[in-house]
Amino acid sequence: MSVKVKRWYRSRRNQFIIFIILILCIIYYISLHDSLQREPDLDLTRRSSVIMYIEKKLEEALREDKGTGCEIPQLDPFAKEVTQFDKTFPKIKCPGKDWVRCYLSECKVVEEILSTTSDILCTYQDIIYHNDFKYKLGPPTEVSGDDIYTLDRSDHVKIKCVGTHHNSLLHSKWTGYAVGFRKSVERRPSPPDRNDTPNVLIFGFDSTSKNGFIRRMPKSYQYIMRHLEGTLLEGYNIVGDGTPAALFPILTGKTELELPDVRKATKSNETLDSMPFLFYKLKEIGYRTAYFEDMPWIGTFQYRFKGFLKQPADHYLRAFYLEESNNGKKFWGRNKYCVGDTPQYQLMMNITEQFFKLDGKKFCFTFIADITHDNFNMISSADEAFVEFLKGLRERGVFEDTMLFIMGDHGARYAYIRDTLQGKLEERLPLMYVQLPTGGGAGAGAGRARRVLAGNARALSTPHDVHASLLHALRLPPARAPAVRGADLPRALSLLQPIPLNRSCSEAGIEPHWCACLAWKNVSQDENIYWRTAQAFVDHINKLTEPMRSRCVPRTLLSIKWVMRQMANKRLLTFSAAKDADGYTGNFKAHVEIAKTNYQVKVVVSPGDGCFEAVVTHYVKEDKFVIDNRDISRINRYGQEPSCVSASHPHLNKFCYCKEYLN
Repeated sequence: MSVKVKRWYRSRRNQFIIFIILILCIIYYISLHDSLQREPDLDLTRRSSVIMYIEKKLEEALREDKGTGCEIPQLDPFAKEVTQFDKTFPKIKCPGKDWVRCYLSECKVVEEILSTTSDILCTYQDIIYHNDFKYKLGPPTEVSGDDIYTLDRSDHVKIKCVGTHHNSLLHSKWTGYAVGFRKSVERRPSPPDRNDTPNVLIFGFDSTSKNGFIRRMPKSYQYIMRHLEGTLLEGYNIVGDGTPAALFPILTGKTELELPDVRKATKSNETLDSMPFLFYKLKEIGYRTAYFEDMPWIGTFQYRFKGFLKQPADHYLRAFYLEESNNGKKFWGRNKYCVGDTPQYQLMMNITEQFFKLDGKKFCFTFIADITHDNFNMISSADEAFVEFLKGLRERGVFEDTMLFIMGDHGARYAYIRDTLQGKLEERLPLMYVQLPTGGGAGAGAGRARRVLAGNARALSTPHDVHASLLHALRLPPARAPAVRGADLPRALSLLQPIPLNRSCSEAGIEPHWCACLAWKNVSQDENIYWRTAQAFVDHINKLTEPMRSRCVPRTLLSIKWVMRQMANKRLLTFSAAKDADGYTGNFKAHVEIAKTNYQVKVVVSPGDGCFEAVVTHYVKEDKFVIDNRDISRINRYGQEPSCVSASHPHLNKFCYCKEYLN
């Protein structure tokens, strides 16, 4: 007897359930698609939506600030609000004595060792670059006594030496590293019309605001302002978060989102080699190029990105620092700021100084991070050395035919100083000092260019403008200058041409939350909106973690550090029409109804004492609060708090506090 088995999918009830599930999935997909611009955290797969979101935000801001200009905040570098965090550390001293030094292409044992040690035998191994994440040591070469080892395959070597000290019968040993310049670099001849284009030196410090440099590098600041002939840009404003947001625009003229997606998180095989870096353009016209950056384990182009397959510049320190630092492990040791007997910042200055003794046209970008990245107070250790570095270049006449930039990528980001309102503004106003060639052969228009540059000191400027200025000075074809839709000005303007004082943040491509020109005023605790805005933020992050409520506990408001209201330009709000036929003056009697108000909040939530900053938009008529996840910053470390969701939901890392840690 056969038994008829009823298939589950033939049941009318089950078919109805399947139909409902399909409908819900379609509705969810549509709602997700519609919310992409509000959820740019999903940019791993929806990068184009993030671009559209930013463009839309800039267009919205442009409608409010177009042509209104920028009132640069007048910040006292020595205000108690920020100086309370200053600390004085002992000057960096490196123990021991290096046996070998390289100068240009020649490496040899130093005189002090030769005078105290006999029977010296040194073994040299070139540190050979393969790609940004791979290098090798070349075959060993033995050199005796005071004989010279010539750099040929690489700019850097690992060295092991043995010898007998005059006061001992035992062998002495030394192992170390040295940097110079190999002779084998092939350089194209410069075209005849390039004789009067300048050399370029960009010398940068990580996490260095203009005010931070004035506070912690006082001797360098005084030397620059009294003895050099350039301009300190008061209105230099960042265009995004972190070092790449500064260096990509300076070196390519584009933002990260406008370049190929080469993040490690993507599955593509693309690397940074395909990007239009200035190094490549200059090499084609005969320039010798150098890119010197320390701390390779958090490298600008390697920490989040896939790096380069071929070194971007003729002279490149990445393989050297990977080997010398044991891929960053050195930074957890006692002498983390040293390379042998030399402070690392001093090595960076030394190699830069040597670079400008090489022949031909030169372009050098040096970027120091080790004494600023984790504790900005450490930069003071380099103050006197930086003065001597600048003084040496000036006395040698290097600046006569060299365009000089001294810069920071942004101000302090995670230090306590950022907890203050002034620190928040300083983060957005990094150091940027520009000096044109000082020599008489700088060209007939040099005097005018210097006056124009000085006139732009108080104008709003950005990293995009630095790139445009480099193209201008080097007589390279200007890049296609994108503009925010509706703007009358291109996003990038050369600092060697007058920048309109009515240029606004949106016209310069600066999103509102990065713009230091905005008038933010503290909201009183007596105002109801003070408490409502903070609670709206806490409700928002709890909504984000709601789908994982079985793992993530709800957060509660512990304290409010501050709430600030963005105040629109009063004259913008009250302008009604031109008072005269020519439009020279305006009539300011209008009453404008405010549709929405932006607030910035800083709160601490429980459990875990998580500290957050966020932009909260209040739509007045609807009385609703809107928060975009891109506008939320977690200020303190979250550590292991989100470990229960980190693997499956990494976008919740800064919001989730796992239940397992409650006890």
